[in-house]
Amino acid sequence: MANAAALSWADSAAGKAGCALVASALWLYFFSTLPPTYFVHLNDFPAYYGAATSIASGHPEQLYGNEFKWFTNLPVVALLMRPLAALDYAQAWKFFWWLQVISFVLTYGVLLAFVRRFYAPLSGLHLLASSAIFLCFSPLMLRCLDLGQTTPMMVLLFAGVMFAARSGWVRVSGAVLGFICVIKIPPNLLIILLALRRRVSLALPAAAVVVAAVMLSFALFGSELVSQFFERVVAENFGRSEAAFNNQSFEGALMRVFTDRGLADWTTTERPLPVTIGVVSLAMALAALLYLRAPGFLVPSRLASDADPREGSLELETAIGVAVMLLLFPVVWIHYYLFLAVPLTLLPFWWIARDLSRPAWLLALLALALWFASGTQSHENTHYAARETEWLFRMAQNRQPLGALLLVVGLSFPLAELAARARNK
Repeated sequence: MANAAALSWADSAAGKAGCALVASALWLYFFSTLPPTYFVHLNDFPAYYGAATSIASGHPEQLYGNEFKWFTNLPVVALLMRPLAALDYAQAWKFFWWLQVISFVLTYGVLLAFVRRFYAPLSGLHLLASSAIFLCFSPLMLRCLDLGQTTPMMVLLFAGVMFAARSGWVRVSGAVLGFICVIKIPPNLLIILLALRRRVSLALPAAAVVVAAVMLSFALFGSELVSQFFERVVAENFGRSEAAFNNQSFEGALMRVFTDRGLADWTTTERPLPVTIGVVSLAMALAALLYLRAPGFLVPSRLASDADPREGSLELETAIGVAVMLLLFPVVWIHYYLFLAVPLTLLPFWWIARDLSRPAWLLALLALALWFASGTQSHENTHYAARETEWLFRMAQNRQPLGALLLVVGLSFPLAELAARARNK
């Protein structure tokens, strides 16, 4: 009765106005917390600007030099940075900074359009709920602005991937996902998960774009420069381990548990045996969990239409897939968790539309997972270096992978319910 009364009030004129007012207040608070990094030049952006100037000056061989130590993309990506060289550093930084802010806001706009199109009508309660969930990830957005990261732009494209896939533009959606995978490495795992799910029309274009980017890099820049990329990024970051506070993969968490490596030390080291065992065990445990909860999930014999009012599962699959991606990749920076904002903002509307059970304990578990995964305010590197010998402080840096793990566990329950529906048809 209380829920019905609350919903009835939310649909009234006063309720809609109240929900819109609270949602606006949440956004105003977010804008009030934007960091002062608009006036300074930090961390990752110099690598992007350096890549732009090296291409503009005709010296691509400098891409992987020590002065651009944080440029960790394929050589062909440097061509996309080339327009930044038309501006001086300060102008380029401010342009780039605002581009990320606009991308974050537009991402929310795409998600609202998604809700309106597939879960119409768009009510005041929808507006409030979606704003509250989406803005839980604002600490990660602020981290992107501190660093000068491209992640908000990629998350905007990821929201576009979801919208296009649900709208039937599956191959276009796959191609855009492939572009994201060229810029950001961890989402490449999603291509494999999509292929396992028999979403071949989405996975193949994505894989084709990635392969095309590698081949184009060979054609335009030669094998030596591409080899430097694979040695520097693939071999160094994925063949070895690091315990730095901002590596929020499950492997990074285990490094903080089983080693005394510094929280502000990004020097990679040989992967200890307990860490290897832990990561392999987690991968097997996740596969077993998904198989036991829904035997046909990983490799289904058939795939229900995403528009199916009882079995369509794109939003759920994406949430689980992104959480698994964040857990299993060896190097996952804090801001990569911003990708979770897309499926998790949509998931409550999908859940209600599919008429799935919502026990209070499960909602509490998922709320806790959201709180952990969405992160907290990041500090200067010296803050972590000063306390890296404190065991509890080290463990506290593992909250995001814990959140991702709780998400997979929690979302296995609606997954099992969908599987039971499919069996009982």
